[in-house]
Amino acid sequence: MMRWYVLLAVAVILNGAANVLMKLGMLDAPETPGLQPMVRHYATSWPVLLGLFLFAINVVAYTQALSRIPLSVAYPIMVSLTGVIVIFGSTMLFKESIGWVQWLGFALIIAGVVCVSR
Repeated sequence: MMRWYVLLAVAVILNGAANVLMKLGMLDAPETPGLQPMVRHYATSWPVLLGLFLFAINVVAYTQALSRIPLSVAYPIMVSLTGVIVIFGSTMLFKESIGWVQWLGFALIIAGVVCVSR
């Protein structure tokens, strides 16, 4: 059973890292609207490409974890712990300010996940 939770942990880490990389890759996105500039940017931005790759590996790890962990347990863990990774990435890499109300909200989410996963 522990193997499946390890796969879930890998999926969480990959998902969090992919989100942070996607944000990093979009910091210099062109403001020109349209599909062509967007696709060109995606195809030439290494953080976006790496983020997409990590998302793909995340899906493999997550679906494998779902084969043995109930969805009602796995999904809240995935979302909440990914949120923690994203919060730390946001504050450390992008210098985003997280207010006390947001911290309280995330603490409540984590508490809720602890209750759901028991």
